[in-house]
Amino acid sequence: MAKALLGSAATLALVSLSACGGGGGSVESTPAPPPPTIASPAPTPPPPVVTPPPTPAVNYNTTEYQYSNAAVISGAIAAYDKGATGKGVKAAVIDSGINPNMAELAGRIDPASRDVTSAARPLGDEDGHGSAVAAVIAAAKNDKEIHGVAFDSTIIALRADTAGSCATTGENEGCKFADSSIARGVDAAVAAGARVINLSLGGSSPSTLLLSAMARAVNVGTVIVISAGNDGKDPEKGLNADQFAAAPAARFPTNVIIAGSIGQRDSTGVLVTTDLLSDFSNRAGASASNYLAAFGTGVRTIDHQERTVRYSGTSFSAPTISGAVALLASAFPNLTGAQIVDILFRSADDLGDPGIDAIYGRGRLNIGKAFQPLGTLSLAGSPDPVSTGGSDMPGSAGDAGTYSTGIGAVVLDGYSRAFAVDLARTIRSAPRSAPLHRALSGSYRAGAAGAGPLNVLMTVVERSDGKGFLLTSGGVGPDDLRKARLVAGSAVAKIDRKTAVAFGFAEGAKAMERRLSGVGGGAFLIARDVGGSPGFDAARGTSFALRRDLSTKMGLTLSGETGEVSGERRTLATGAPYRWNAVTLDRSFGRQWVSVGLGRLEENRSLLGGHMDSLLGGGGAGTTFLDLETRRDLGAGWSAGVSARRGWTKFAGGAFTTGAYALDVAGSDLLTDGDRVGLRFSQPLRIDSGGFAMSLPTSYDYASLTPGYSIVRSSMVPRGRELDAELSYGRRWLGNGWVSGNLFTRYQPGHIKAAAPDTGAAIRFSLGF
Repeated sequence: MAKALLGSAATLALVSLSACGGGGGSVESTPAPPPPTIASPAPTPPPPVVTPPPTPAVNYNTTEYQYSNAAVISGAIAAYDKGATGKGVKAAVIDSGINPNMAELAGRIDPASRDVTSAARPLGDEDGHGSAVAAVIAAAKNDKEIHGVAFDSTIIALRADTAGSCATTGENEGCKFADSSIARGVDAAVAAGARVINLSLGGSSPSTLLLSAMARAVNVGTVIVISAGNDGKDPEKGLNADQFAAAPAARFPTNVIIAGSIGQRDSTGVLVTTDLLSDFSNRAGASASNYLAAFGTGVRTIDHQERTVRYSGTSFSAPTISGAVALLASAFPNLTGAQIVDILFRSADDLGDPGIDAIYGRGRLNIGKAFQPLGTLSLAGSPDPVSTGGSDMPGSAGDAGTYSTGIGAVVLDGYSRAFAVDLARTIRSAPRSAPLHRALSGSYRAGAAGAGPLNVLMTVVERSDGKGFLLTSGGVGPDDLRKARLVAGSAVAKIDRKTAVAFGFAEGAKAMERRLSGVGGGAFLIARDVGGSPGFDAARGTSFALRRDLSTKMGLTLSGETGEVSGERRTLATGAPYRWNAVTLDRSFGRQWVSVGLGRLEENRSLLGGHMDSLLGGGGAGTTFLDLETRRDLGAGWSAGVSARRGWTKFAGGAFTTGAYALDVAGSDLLTDGDRVGLRFSQPLRIDSGGFAMSLPTSYDYASLTPGYSIVRSSMVPRGRELDAELSYGRRWLGNGWVSGNLFTRYQPGHIKAAAPDTGAAIRFSLGF
């Protein structure tokens, strides 16, 4: 059974798209300077977790590349930037032969190339079709004219045209191919190690002889790419793929791709869209599941006379797809032919009706998307799937994510393809906080009561809907705190003359510890108590403190609390539970008071209020804090204090140290009896050293299917350093009321070096009831 070329070179004046066998194409003269670049189909943005670092060693976006429209429009540069060029992969072209002396293929025409029709006939190309098809796949990247889609691949050229047929001219004439010759070509390609066989041919259904040869190719994993046909303008023939392609696709659906053509040009020959099927291209029809469209309208290539020409026809969308197969095979040698076909189908751009349809089949070839991970991801060497939900830096890391080095690792997708990823790109910086808004949200009323050794103080906040009040913690005057020594539904009781205990809800353990020791933390809104904050915004749950006086000047306090990570903006850590326990020893030396505390913070699903994805350690964290504080009575109602915190945090992805510091001065009876003034300078908790330090897979050997590991480090130390200054003043007003004002400024807020200073003021009024 004779087969015809689907893209035979007709005269230079030919404008129709008909030729022998219902196929056809057109060849144009050597083009003028390149027209404006046609943009590649935009690939769908990948999840931030799997984006490979764009650090190609070679600049592939050259003038030659921009001139290679088959490569550009299919998005091949994404493969090049990942190191895939087709090197080491053999692509068989069963066609009209090849010019064995083509400079564009020098050194890359496989020795197995030959004439499979007649052993006596030399390898050559009377028609130019075979040379042009091969060049679309593998023309050299040499900064001359164009390069192939897989420019480093090797061509197995198998000449199969019937002797004398290529010399004939006229409608329905041109190169003819016998099934027996094509079958010999398929067997020769398999014997030579071809990963892909390109058949830019068309005609009737293959014979049993040829189908048997195709079966042998498919059984060893070879991919077969066959042109869909150029009968698109025929109202009957054009509705389905050519039978020469449709029959093998139905017989071998996992390893056969039918190549349709996308791209339409206006009357002047200018390409106007790559979103529509070419008018000459056969549609997918009954073969939709195996149909993939690629650019085939005015494809720039090199013919047998080494001229740069432009061809149109599905004969030239087929080698574009064959080049894509070669790129995947070179980048991922573990892939079977069936997997390569499946990847190209799954990564195609959906055109026409959603899903697989009778016009576009699987859609349009998109090499960029084919080189993105598909399916479930796993860290190389681990069978467990990994999450791609992203990570949130703790607030103490500030702007570290902007400056930190990458966290390189290798992950495997659902096809066991190895991808280099920068895990640092999945980490978001902590949201900018608005502490003034947090401190002043709501209207407060406070009330206290006492019965023997038990004192109780309740604080309620007015609901935003005006329907009453809710129990909560809130700011009240320091005079009330001094008298009641408790807040927000908590209670303090004397067990004996040396022991006191406190239980509470919605109040921190440190605050109750201060109630028991009689040392206040100051009425500050922004410059928070260094020892009273876990280092992140928290919604306190239950808490307790137990104090034992060891002597008249010394006391020991055990305290603890539970709560959840909170904040004005929801993050992945919001709602994560934590537990805090501490032991504190304090002693007075005349006018000097000194306190040393050791605390332990256990987080279940957070990292100092942040959250790490499972790729970065996931889970929770444990932090040990050492707190030092000293205060001195300066006399005349004045005192000064210094406090410092040092923390050591460990989590599955590494370890770091943190620090927080504060200096404050407080006085009373400054303007009137009972008023209080305070000034504090502080640095909120900040990571001082350390960060990620993980043993991660950083290489992958496809021969043994095993990863290579190394320790990957990345700093979490921010460049910014927040420094807060706050002045507070409060006094009684209207009998049972307390009015206070605060003036503050924050330098490099959030430990972000580029952040503008945050300055503000607040006035509050608390009314007892």
